[in-house]
Amino acid sequence: MADISNMDFDIFENLVKDALSNMFDYAALETHPLMDAGIKPPSEHKGSRGDYLKSVLLECINSLKPRDIDFDFFSIEWRSYVILSQRYVENISSPELAKKLLLGERQIRRSQKKAIRAVALILWDRIHAQKDTLPDETETNGFIINREVINLNQVVQSIIDLFQNNLERESVIVDFDPFQDSLTVNSDRIILRQIIIRIFNLLLQKTDCRQIHLSVEQQTQDVLLLFDLPEATFEMDQFLTFLHLEENQISRWLNELNMHLEGIRSPLGFQLVVRFVGQEKKLILVVDDQEPALKMYERYLSRTNYKIYGLSKATKVLVKAIELNPALILLDIMMPKLDGWEILQSLRLNEKTKHIPIIVCSAWGEPELAKSLGANYFLRKPIVQKELLDILENVIKE
Repeated sequence: MADISNMDFDIFENLVKDALSNMFDYAALETHPLMDAGIKPPSEHKGSRGDYLKSVLLECINSLKPRDIDFDFFSIEWRSYVILSQRYVENISSPELAKKLLLGERQIRRSQKKAIRAVALILWDRIHAQKDTLPDETETNGFIINREVINLNQVVQSIIDLFQNNLERESVIVDFDPFQDSLTVNSDRIILRQIIIRIFNLLLQKTDCRQIHLSVEQQTQDVLLLFDLPEATFEMDQFLTFLHLEENQISRWLNELNMHLEGIRSPLGFQLVVRFVGQEKKLILVVDDQEPALKMYERYLSRTNYKIYGLSKATKVLVKAIELNPALILLDIMMPKLDGWEILQSLRLNEKTKHIPIIVCSAWGEPELAKSLGANYFLRKPIVQKELLDILENVIKE
């Protein structure tokens, strides 16, 4: 039995690396030496030891997310989190990850080693502090949701690949009917994967289904991930109860990500529906005569649930606003031929556009004038991404 009090940190670090490498091999985690080194489930934990160790490792990876810096796949601040999540959650190889991050493989290995050491230090300190478990992030409000636009087809296919050996061992056939490559959801990638992985794991462990047909479809503003389970005879209510057990955290995650789970009896068996609510992207009309500014807005909003239509000609704003009926207009003031104040007035006087929220963007400090002429909000240039996203969310909610 491993005893951390007599263990060298380098040995402990290697155990952490091994556990990360086997994070979705439940048999390996169930008897992993880290469990005997001090990472033990609390008495109230109802799941398996392996499940608990996996949740601890995922929490440690999540703890590497910078708290005050917006997600950026390529930034140095996010590199440790990105590398661990890509390598051990997404199951991306080092050469593939090097290409994605535009880095050399040596640099990837160095950064990965640094990130693994950070996780090992977190666990080392917590075990030495004699805590039975990691702090519950629901209670400490330490859990950070990082939303991004995710290709649902790719996520589902990667999880099917992850479970391939388990599926073959259990003689379960899975076929996947993807929708279209452009169908995306706005979600947290790691949490979304954990929800789908949990569903797969329970289907294999707790049910008699021998065939799983997966499909993705759009339903008005919602996106649906459908698990069709022909000839299955298990109790769907009992399955959903297992899924929502407190230690699985599924209920909290679903609530945070505005997702619903529904179990339906179908003529051929059962259908499990994972519903992503309100996934239709909101259209924002961005009016600015500077092409670099339009590209900046596009970059700032690329990983959100917004899509932009950039317009550089002031004389076309009213016509285009009537045609598109956007959820919101971002309006620059310093425009040639027709300035932003005139555009703002014309939008507010037109019956077809007066309802559209408008954010005036300017380097000049005139928020009072903007609001007196009908703007919902004034945003001072240069634009800061976090401030822009916060304002968009607040204005559209209103």
